Amino acid sequence: MSLTNPTSADHIAAEAGSFEPQRSNNFSFEVALSGADRDIIVMSLQATTIPGEKNDEIALNYQNEVRYVAGKYTVDAGSVTLRDYVDVDTRGAVLRWRLQVYDPATGKIGLAKDYKKTAYIVMTAPDGSGVRVAKMKGCWPTGIGAANLSMEQAGEVLIEVPLRFDKLEWDL
Repeated sequence: MSLTNPTSADHIAAEAGSFEPQRSNNFSFEVALSGADRDIIVMSLQATTIPGEKNDEIALNYQNEVRYVAGKYTVDAGSVTLRDYVDVDTRGAVLRWRLQVYDPATGKIGLAKDYKKTAYIVMTAPDGSGVRVAKMKGCWPTGIGAANLSMEQAGEVLIEVPLRFDKLEWDL
Protein backbone atom coordinates (compact mmCIF):
# COMPACT_ATOMS: atom_id res chain seq x y z
CA MET A 1 0.00 0.00 0.00
CA SER A 2 1.34 3.39 -0.92
CA LEU A 3 0.08 6.57 0.68
CA THR A 4 -0.67 9.38 -1.76
CA ASN A 5 0.08 12.02 0.89
CA PRO A 6 2.39 10.63 3.60
CA THR A 7 1.99 13.74 5.78
CA SER A 8 -1.81 13.36 6.04
CA ALA A 9 -3.75 11.22 8.53
CA ASP A 10 -6.57 10.66 6.03
CA HIS A 11 -5.91 6.93 6.06
CA ILE A 12 -6.58 6.54 9.83
CA ALA A 13 -10.16 5.51 10.68
CA ALA A 14 -11.28 6.75 7.29
CA GLU A 15 -14.78 6.43 5.86
CA ALA A 16 -13.38 3.83 3.46
CA GLY A 17 -12.73 1.59 6.50
CA SER A 18 -8.95 1.50 6.88
CA PHE A 19 -6.80 1.52 10.04
CA GLU A 20 -9.55 1.23 12.68
CA PRO A 21 -7.75 1.27 16.05
CA GLN A 22 -8.13 -1.60 18.50
CA ARG A 23 -9.76 -0.22 21.64
CA SER A 24 -8.27 -1.28 24.97
CA ASN A 25 -11.74 -1.79 26.49
CA ASN A 26 -13.04 -4.27 23.89
CA PHE A 27 -11.83 -7.53 25.44
CA SER A 28 -12.67 -10.35 27.80
CA PHE A 29 -10.49 -12.62 29.94
CA GLU A 30 -11.64 -16.23 30.12
CA VAL A 31 -10.01 -19.03 32.07
CA ALA A 32 -10.95 -22.72 31.88
CA LEU A 33 -12.19 -23.09 35.47
CA SER A 34 -15.11 -25.33 36.35
CA GLY A 35 -18.75 -24.29 36.34
CA ALA A 36 -19.82 -21.01 37.89
CA ASP A 37 -16.25 -19.94 38.78
CA ARG A 38 -15.43 -19.51 35.08
CA ASP A 39 -18.43 -17.22 34.58
CA ILE A 40 -17.73 -15.24 37.77
CA ILE A 41 -14.20 -14.42 36.58
CA VAL A 42 -15.47 -13.24 33.18
CA MET A 43 -18.24 -11.10 34.68
CA SER A 44 -16.01 -9.59 37.42
CA LEU A 45 -13.28 -8.47 35.03
CA GLN A 46 -11.89 -4.97 35.41
CA ALA A 47 -8.45 -5.16 33.70
CA THR A 48 -5.73 -7.49 32.48
CA THR A 49 -2.48 -7.39 30.52
CA ILE A 50 -1.42 -9.14 27.36
CA PRO A 51 1.82 -10.82 28.40
CA GLY A 52 5.00 -10.21 26.45
CA GLU A 53 7.12 -13.06 25.12
CA LYS A 54 10.72 -13.46 24.08
CA ASN A 55 13.59 -15.76 23.29
CA ASP A 56 16.90 -15.48 25.09
CA GLU A 57 19.87 -14.90 22.84
CA ILE A 58 22.68 -17.40 22.44
CA ALA A 59 25.92 -15.79 21.31
CA LEU A 60 28.10 -17.86 18.97
CA ASN A 61 31.58 -16.40 19.06
CA TYR A 62 33.80 -17.20 16.12
CA GLN A 63 37.17 -15.51 15.75
CA ASN A 64 36.50 -11.75 15.41
CA GLU A 65 32.72 -11.95 15.05
CA VAL A 66 29.59 -12.96 16.92
CA ARG A 67 26.41 -14.48 15.56
CA TYR A 68 23.18 -14.81 17.54
CA VAL A 69 20.56 -17.56 17.57
CA ALA A 70 17.36 -18.03 19.51
CA GLY A 71 17.57 -19.59 22.94
CA LYS A 72 14.96 -20.44 25.56
CA TYR A 73 11.44 -19.10 25.10
CA THR A 74 9.68 -17.34 27.98
CA VAL A 75 6.37 -15.59 28.51
CA ASP A 76 6.23 -12.64 30.90
CA ALA A 77 4.13 -12.90 34.02
CA GLY A 78 0.82 -11.06 33.93
CA SER A 79 -2.19 -10.34 36.06
CA VAL A 80 -5.93 -9.97 36.04
CA THR A 81 -7.84 -7.43 38.12
CA LEU A 82 -11.35 -8.35 39.26
CA ARG A 83 -14.13 -6.41 40.95
CA ASP A 84 -15.04 -7.97 44.31
CA TYR A 85 -18.83 -8.08 44.09
CA VAL A 86 -20.92 -8.45 47.27
CA ASP A 87 -23.65 -10.64 45.78
CA VAL A 88 -21.38 -12.84 43.63
CA ASP A 89 -18.56 -14.88 45.17
CA THR A 90 -15.72 -13.34 43.15
CA ARG A 91 -13.13 -13.71 45.93
CA GLY A 92 -14.31 -17.29 46.51
CA ALA A 93 -13.80 -18.16 42.81
CA VAL A 94 -10.22 -16.86 42.97
CA LEU A 95 -9.54 -18.57 46.31
CA ARG A 96 -10.82 -21.93 45.05
CA TRP A 97 -8.39 -21.74 42.10
CA ARG A 98 -5.58 -20.55 44.38
CA LEU A 99 -6.24 -23.46 46.83
CA GLN A 100 -5.40 -25.83 43.98
CA VAL A 101 -1.92 -24.25 43.94
CA TYR A 102 -1.30 -23.99 47.69
CA ASP A 103 -3.41 -24.92 50.72
CA PRO A 104 -2.42 -22.79 53.75
CA ALA A 105 -4.30 -25.15 56.11
CA THR A 106 -2.14 -28.15 55.19
CA GLY A 107 0.92 -26.48 53.66
CA LYS A 108 0.59 -28.69 50.58
CA ILE A 109 1.44 -27.60 47.05
CA GLY A 110 -1.01 -28.93 44.46
CA LEU A 111 -0.22 -30.84 41.30
CA ALA A 112 0.29 -28.79 38.13
CA LYS A 113 -2.30 -30.89 36.31
CA ASP A 114 -4.92 -29.58 38.74
CA TYR A 115 -4.10 -25.85 38.88
CA LYS A 116 -2.66 -25.03 35.44
CA LYS A 117 -5.40 -23.87 33.09
CA THR A 118 -5.72 -22.39 29.63
CA ALA A 119 -6.71 -18.73 29.65
CA TYR A 120 -7.84 -16.54 26.77
CA ILE A 121 -7.86 -12.83 26.09
CA VAL A 122 -10.48 -12.23 23.42
CA MET A 123 -10.21 -8.85 21.70
CA THR A 124 -12.83 -7.49 19.32
CA ALA A 125 -13.51 -4.38 17.27
CA PRO A 126 -16.07 -1.97 18.77
CA ASP A 127 -18.85 -3.60 16.69
CA GLY A 128 -17.89 -7.12 17.85
CA SER A 129 -16.15 -8.13 14.62
CA GLY A 130 -12.48 -8.83 14.05
CA VAL A 131 -11.86 -11.29 16.87
CA ARG A 132 -8.26 -11.78 18.00
CA VAL A 133 -7.50 -14.40 20.63
CA ALA A 134 -4.42 -14.67 22.84
CA LYS A 135 -4.29 -18.23 24.18
CA MET A 136 -2.16 -18.58 27.32
CA LYS A 137 -1.37 -22.18 28.21
CA GLY A 138 -0.24 -23.24 31.66
CA CYS A 139 -1.90 -20.25 33.38
CA TRP A 140 -1.98 -20.29 37.19
CA PRO A 141 -2.30 -17.75 40.03
CA THR A 142 1.01 -17.20 41.83
CA GLY A 143 -0.80 -15.41 44.65
CA ILE A 144 -3.56 -12.95 45.44
CA GLY A 145 -2.69 -9.29 45.80
CA ALA A 146 -3.52 -7.19 48.83
CA ALA A 147 -6.81 -5.27 48.81
CA ASN A 148 -6.77 -1.68 49.99
CA LEU A 149 -9.61 -0.68 52.29
CA SER A 150 -10.19 2.85 53.54
CA MET A 151 -12.74 4.68 55.68
CA GLU A 152 -11.85 7.81 53.67
CA GLN A 153 -13.11 6.56 50.30
CA ALA A 154 -16.10 4.74 48.87
CA GLY A 155 -14.33 3.12 45.90
CA GLU A 156 -14.72 -0.45 44.78
CA VAL A 157 -12.60 -3.28 46.19
CA LEU A 158 -10.44 -4.89 43.54
CA ILE A 159 -8.77 -8.31 43.56
CA GLU A 160 -5.37 -8.37 41.84
CA VAL A 161 -4.37 -11.88 40.74
CA PRO A 162 -0.76 -12.26 39.53
CA LEU A 163 -0.50 -14.96 36.87
CA ARG A 164 2.26 -17.08 35.36
CA PHE A 165 2.05 -18.59 31.87
CA ASP A 166 3.99 -21.34 30.07
CA LYS A 167 3.14 -20.45 26.49
CA LEU A 168 1.39 -17.73 24.47
CA GLU A 169 -0.26 -18.44 21.12
CA TRP A 170 -2.27 -16.05 18.94
CA ASP A 171 -5.27 -17.03 16.84
CA LEU A 172 -5.60 -14.19 14.35
